[in-house]
Amino acid sequence: MNKKYLLYGEKWGITESMAVIHPLTSNLNLQINTQFTHLKSETLTRSRLNFRPLIARSCLNHSNVVLFDAAKHTVDTYLQSGMVVGLGSGLASSMAIEYLGQKLRVGLLKGIVGIPTSDRIASEAEKAGIPLQLYQDSTQIDFSFNDADIMEEGSLNVVIGRQRPQGEESIIEEKKILDVTENLVIMVKEKQYKTAVEGSIPVLVNSVSWMDTAEEIDDLFVGDAEVWRRPSMGHADPTGGNFPLVTTDGHNILDVIFTTPIPNLAEVANLLNSIDGVACHGIITKTPCTAVIATESGLRIIETSNVRSV
Repeated sequence: MNKKYLLYGEKWGITESMAVIHPLTSNLNLQINTQFTHLKSETLTRSRLNFRPLIARSCLNHSNVVLFDAAKHTVDTYLQSGMVVGLGSGLASSMAIEYLGQKLRVGLLKGIVGIPTSDRIASEAEKAGIPLQLYQDSTQIDFSFNDADIMEEGSLNVVIGRQRPQGEESIIEEKKILDVTENLVIMVKEKQYKTAVEGSIPVLVNSVSWMDTAEEIDDLFVGDAEVWRRPSMGHADPTGGNFPLVTTDGHNILDVIFTTPIPNLAEVANLLNSIDGVACHGIITKTPCTAVIATESGLRIIETSNVRSV
């Protein structure tokens, strides 16, 4: 097995024994023959189309196949040529970025400009061949996609930023891009779509006065949540240990860990916004928003109050 393909597949849960490289025509159903009939009997080679081989859907581990379907549906359904696209973070978003790059390289989409939500996503998009532009306050973003750690049923409000152990990704930049986009799709697995949200909310605070802010948040949610500063390494504790995480924006991250279900994410977001020391938090309350929910039996698409299956 060629190591460069194995390393490429590891982020999607592919092992060396599972990995089989398939040509683009069989793996993404892009109908290459229709698009390139002028080639006639010429062989459609990888070098001719200048693309990296994509791992076949059948070679993904079971838990990631449903996310691949969500990513493919999102790109096929919502992206059009000429769009400025916010490129989100997470496993499904990485799959969507790679799939979008494939469609650009074979000419099924043209004129796409990507706005990455982090440096890591910018690197992934460059490797996929997506033209990039840095976000500026005047940038108009036609469409964005993103993963979420959890989604609130009905409102489609989501939480991001729970899983990131490093400081190289910016919740502030990610939220800014998602908030200004005209059309937003959030991709989640069915188990992440909850009637009552549980677990932690990441909150970015000014490092100098982090303890005062932590105490204010603790008082705000007394009896319902614990407030811990996120460490950059080692075991977590209320103070973040000897090596607290400092983000690229220069903030500490407080994990507000709710011990009871959260009845309303929007209310929690409003309360956090009212605290002076809070720079940002991981709650997104974007309207309108479309949810692409990956289930074992297919995809559920929720647009505001409408639900449909595909």
